[in-house]
Amino acid sequence: MNDVLVVTGPTASGKTKLAHLIALNTGAQIIVADSMKVYRGADIGTSKPPAAYRDEVKYHLVDTMDAMHRYNVGIFVKDAMSLIDSLHGKGILPVVLGGTGLYISKLIEGLAEIPAVPEELKKAVEREPVEKLYEELQGIDPARAAELHPNMKKRIVRAVAVFRHTGKRMSEYLQDTEPADYNFIVLNITWDRDLLYERINQRVDRMVREGMLEEARELYGRYGHESPVFEGLGYRQLLPYLETGEGDIDEYIDEIKKATRNYAKSQLTWWRKKSLICLDGKRLQECGVL
Repeated sequence: MNDVLVVTGPTASGKTKLAHLIALNTGAQIIVADSMKVYRGADIGTSKPPAAYRDEVKYHLVDTMDAMHRYNVGIFVKDAMSLIDSLHGKGILPVVLGGTGLYISKLIEGLAEIPAVPEELKKAVEREPVEKLYEELQGIDPARAAELHPNMKKRIVRAVAVFRHTGKRMSEYLQDTEPADYNFIVLNITWDRDLLYERINQRVDRMVREGMLEEARELYGRYGHESPVFEGLGYRQLLPYLETGEGDIDEYIDEIKKATRNYAKSQLTWWRKKSLICLDGKRLQECGVL
């Protein structure tokens, strides 16, 4: 069974730097597991690996899609498995890098085959209030409902629509998976929450100085609000400002910091239940690794 190294952790934890150092010292190549870094033109706001890093190490699944197309976990898992097999065939260690827990989990655990729902049914479910749908989901599929926050409308809609279409619970589909035939070694960078939040605030300030607002404005002018980019952290919080030009930009930046801290909190919760090797971020920093 071939090895696959996974480097993960919450946003701003330093995982890109750690993965890059590992690749430099082992000849590995990096597969990026991120739902936003695939989009061309969304560079600063997604904290893509800098050009200097990509000159030194091969990074896969970065800048592979136009910002009007939608990336998803199914596409990622197929792309990543193809790359892993190709790298193993060349004797190269694959390093999967990313903070999108769903993508990494599905790569490790396997991807369920979930039937497509007719578009008419999907749209009909989408028109219903999310509160009503979540209550329905609690009745028909309590296991899936327990995994979702009541505000996760897209996933709630999908679970309800699948049940209405097939009569089978989403949780049952999700259990019907076959893990990939790889030996996954998962490294998770952890930080004291206050220190992590400080790193997040500093990173957002740096992104703004580097031109995140100008980048978001250019993407909005080219693609409009329907681009999946504007569902991503940072871009989503800037969208009202781009649409109206009203308000204090500093307040929007504060919203980005708050939303990013909340996202980091959810990432910490996600990985708490998984089997992995935890690395102390502060200790890595003191050793000069981060």
